[in-house]
Amino acid sequence: MIFCIFAQKTTMHVDLHTKLKAMLWDMPEVSKMKIADEILANPVEIFMNDDQIFIKALNSLNWYELIRLVGKQNLLMLLTDSTIQKLFPVQRRTYYTNARRLLSKYAVPAPR
Repeated sequence: MIFCIFAQKTTMHVDLHTKLKAMLWDMPEVSKMKIADEILANPVEIFMNDDQIFIKALNSLNWYELIRLVGKQNLLMLLTDSTIQKLFPVQRRTYYTNARRLLSKYAVPAPR
Protein backbone atom coordinates (compact mmCIF):
# COMPACT_ATOMS: atom_id res chain seq x y z
CA MET A 1 0.00 0.00 0.00
CA ILE A 2 2.75 2.49 0.93
CA PHE A 3 4.65 1.65 -2.25
CA CYS A 4 1.48 2.24 -4.28
CA ILE A 5 1.00 5.71 -2.74
CA PHE A 6 4.68 6.56 -3.29
CA ALA A 7 4.51 5.33 -6.89
CA GLN A 8 1.38 7.41 -7.49
CA LYS A 9 2.99 10.57 -6.04
CA THR A 10 6.13 9.99 -8.11
CA THR A 11 4.03 9.52 -11.25
CA MET A 12 2.10 12.74 -10.56
CA HIS A 13 5.40 14.57 -10.01
CA VAL A 14 6.82 13.26 -13.30
CA ASP A 15 3.62 14.12 -15.18
CA LEU A 16 3.62 17.65 -13.78
CA HIS A 17 7.31 18.08 -14.62
CA THR A 18 6.57 16.97 -18.19
CA LYS A 19 3.67 19.44 -18.45
CA LEU A 20 5.79 22.25 -17.04
CA LYS A 21 8.50 21.57 -19.63
CA ALA A 22 5.86 21.51 -22.38
CA MET A 23 4.45 24.87 -21.27
CA LEU A 24 7.96 26.33 -21.63
CA TRP A 25 8.15 25.19 -25.26
CA ASP A 26 9.71 28.46 -26.44
CA MET A 27 12.81 28.13 -24.25
CA PRO A 28 16.03 26.18 -24.79
CA GLU A 29 15.95 22.64 -23.37
CA VAL A 30 18.42 23.41 -20.57
CA SER A 31 16.34 26.39 -19.44
CA LYS A 32 13.15 24.30 -19.55
CA MET A 33 14.62 21.71 -17.21
CA LYS A 34 15.99 24.32 -14.80
CA ILE A 35 12.79 26.38 -14.63
CA ALA A 36 10.54 23.30 -14.35
CA ASP A 37 12.68 22.05 -11.44
CA GLU A 38 12.53 25.50 -9.80
CA ILE A 39 8.74 25.64 -10.19
CA LEU A 40 8.35 22.22 -8.57
CA ALA A 41 10.68 23.22 -5.73
CA ASN A 42 9.13 26.61 -5.00
CA PRO A 43 6.13 27.37 -7.23
CA VAL A 44 4.69 30.31 -5.29
CA GLU A 45 7.96 32.25 -5.29
CA ILE A 46 8.59 31.57 -8.99
CA PHE A 47 5.04 32.59 -9.96
CA MET A 48 5.17 35.72 -7.79
CA ASN A 49 8.46 36.82 -9.34
CA ASP A 50 7.70 35.95 -12.97
CA ASP A 51 4.24 36.91 -14.16
CA GLN A 52 4.82 35.43 -17.62
CA ILE A 53 5.61 31.99 -16.25
CA PHE A 54 2.51 32.13 -14.04
CA ILE A 55 0.39 33.12 -17.05
CA LYS A 56 1.85 30.18 -18.98
CA ALA A 57 0.91 27.92 -16.06
CA LEU A 58 -2.65 29.30 -16.02
CA ASN A 59 -2.90 28.63 -19.75
CA SER A 60 -1.28 25.18 -19.64
CA LEU A 61 -2.19 23.42 -16.40
CA ASN A 62 -5.62 22.36 -15.29
CA TRP A 63 -7.30 23.59 -12.14
CA TYR A 64 -6.38 20.55 -10.05
CA GLU A 65 -2.72 20.73 -11.05
CA LEU A 66 -2.57 24.41 -10.10
CA ILE A 67 -4.18 23.73 -6.71
CA ARG A 68 -1.84 20.79 -6.09
CA LEU A 69 1.15 22.90 -7.08
CA VAL A 70 0.49 26.08 -5.06
CA GLY A 71 -2.50 25.41 -2.81
CA LYS A 72 -5.84 27.21 -2.73
CA GLN A 73 -4.80 30.11 -0.54
CA ASN A 74 -1.68 30.83 -2.60
CA LEU A 75 -3.60 30.56 -5.86
CA LEU A 76 -6.07 33.13 -4.53
CA MET A 77 -3.16 35.45 -3.70
CA LEU A 78 -1.54 34.95 -7.14
CA LEU A 79 -4.73 35.58 -9.13
CA THR A 80 -4.51 39.37 -9.20
CA ASP A 81 -6.56 41.62 -11.48
CA SER A 82 -3.48 42.51 -13.53
CA THR A 83 -2.57 38.86 -14.05
CA ILE A 84 -6.10 37.88 -15.04
CA GLN A 85 -6.28 40.78 -17.52
CA LYS A 86 -3.22 39.39 -19.34
CA LEU A 87 -4.95 36.06 -20.08
CA PHE A 88 -6.27 35.23 -23.52
CA PRO A 89 -8.95 34.55 -24.70
CA VAL A 90 -11.64 36.51 -22.86
CA GLN A 91 -13.29 33.27 -21.69
CA ARG A 92 -10.12 32.38 -19.77
CA ARG A 93 -10.21 35.74 -18.01
CA THR A 94 -13.83 35.11 -17.06
CA TYR A 95 -12.95 31.60 -15.87
CA TYR A 96 -10.19 32.82 -13.54
CA THR A 97 -12.21 35.81 -12.34
CA ASN A 98 -14.91 33.37 -11.28
CA ALA A 99 -12.33 30.99 -9.84
CA ARG A 100 -10.85 33.80 -7.73
CA ARG A 101 -14.32 34.74 -6.51
CA LEU A 102 -15.03 31.14 -5.50
CA LEU A 103 -11.63 30.72 -3.87
CA SER A 104 -12.13 33.86 -1.84
CA LYS A 105 -15.44 32.48 -0.65
CA TYR A 106 -14.29 28.94 0.17
CA ALA A 107 -10.53 29.02 0.80
CA VAL A 108 -9.85 29.06 4.51
CA PRO A 109 -6.46 30.37 5.62
CA ALA A 110 -4.25 27.81 7.33
CA PRO A 111 -3.79 28.31 11.08
CA ARG A 112 -0.50 29.91 12.06
